[in-house]
Amino acid sequence: MAGLRWRIVYGLLWLLTLAAYSIPWARADGEVFVGWSFTMPFSVTYVIGLLIGAVVLATGWKPIAGTIVAGVLMMLGLAGAVVGLGIAAALGAFVGKEISTEAGMGFAFLAIVVYIIGGAIVGKKMAVKGVRTP
Repeated sequence: MAGLRWRIVYGLLWLLTLAAYSIPWARADGEVFVGWSFTMPFSVTYVIGLLIGAVVLATGWKPIAGTIVAGVLMMLGLAGAVVGLGIAAALGAFVGKEISTEAGMGFAFLAIVVYIIGGAIVGKKMAVKGVRTP
C-alpha cells in the first residue's frame, strides 16, 4: 500500500510536467503556441523525457536515475524551445511579426525542477526494499 501512495505522488509530479507542456509557451502575431507546438525539432527531448517519466511511473524502472534522465531531457527540450523562439523572433523581426514568450515556459522550468528533485526523492521511496514496484 505504501508503494501505491508513492507511485500516486510520482504520477502527480509527472502530470505537472505534462501540464506545463500543454499551456501557452509563446505567441506569434496573436497565435498562441503550447509546448507541443515546439516539438519538432527544438523540444523533442521534452517529449522523450515525458515518455521516460511515464515508463518510470508505469513500471518502477530505475526510478531515481530514470527521473533524473527524464528531467534533464525535459530541461534540454525547454532550452531547445527557447532557442527556437529566439530564431523565430529574429526571423519575425525581418517580416514584421511580433514573437513573445508566455508564462508557460517559466512554469515548465519550475515544474521540471520540482519533478527532478521531488521525483528522485519519491523514486527512492518507491525503490525501498520491501516495496514491490511492478
